Amino acid sequence: MLQQLTTTVGETFDAYSVGAANAKRCILIIHDWWGMLDYNKEFANYFKRLGYKAMVIDLYNGHHPQNTKEAGEFMRSIDQAVATRKIHAALEALKRPNRKIAVLGWSFGGVQAQHAALEFPDIVKVIVLYYCRIIFDKQNIQQLQAPVLGIFAEAERTWPDKQVALENLMAEFDKLLICQSYDADHGFTNPDSVKFDDQATEHSRNITVEFLNKHLA
Repeated sequence: MLQQLTTTVGETFDAYSVGAANAKRCILIIHDWWGMLDYNKEFANYFKRLGYKAMVIDLYNGHHPQNTKEAGEFMRSIDQAVATRKIHAALEALKRPNRKIAVLGWSFGGVQAQHAALEFPDIVKVIVLYYCRIIFDKQNIQQLQAPVLGIFAEAERTWPDKQVALENLMAEFDKLLICQSYDADHGFTNPDSVKFDDQATEHSRNITVEFLNKHLA
C-alpha cells in the first residue's frame, strides 16, 4: 500500500510498503533514474511472498522522466542531502526489534543504496547493487559494514573496469563482496525497457534472494 513518510525537517515523500509488520527480514528498494515504476513494486511484492517486509521509496516525488536526456538531467538535479534524509526516514520507519534491513537499488538507486550503507551502517545490514556507479573509495570504505552483492551488465561500456575496481577495493579492505555479471545491458531488469532480459532478471533475483537469506539470517 502507498503511505507518506516525513523527514526530520518536514519533507514528505511516498513509499510503497508491503509485508507483515512483524517480519524479521526487511528490504528497502530504491528505483532507477526513471522514478518509481510498477516493476519496483512487483519486486517488493515478490519479497513479501517470501516473508519479508518490503518498501519502495520514491525519491523523485512522483516524477517520471520521458526520455534518457530528461532522466539524466533530473537525476543530476537531486539534492543528495534531501535524498539521504528520505532514506533515513524510510529506514527509521522500517526498524523493529530483531529485524534486519537490506537495501537494494538499480542504477541511480544503487548509488543511493551505497549512500545508505555509508551513512547508516548501524541500520543497513546488507546492500544489493544493480548496474550502478560505484561511490565506494579508499576514503569512505572503512565506514561500510554491510556485505555487498554487485550485479553487473556486461554490455555497459564501464564494465568490466568498475567491477574489477570494486573487487580490488573490497579485497584490500577485507570487505565482503560477491559479484555476478550478465551478458545484458544496463536496465535489463525493467520489463518496459528494450534492454529487458528475462533470463538475467530471473537469475539475478534468485541469487539476490540467496544472498539476503544468508546475510539477514
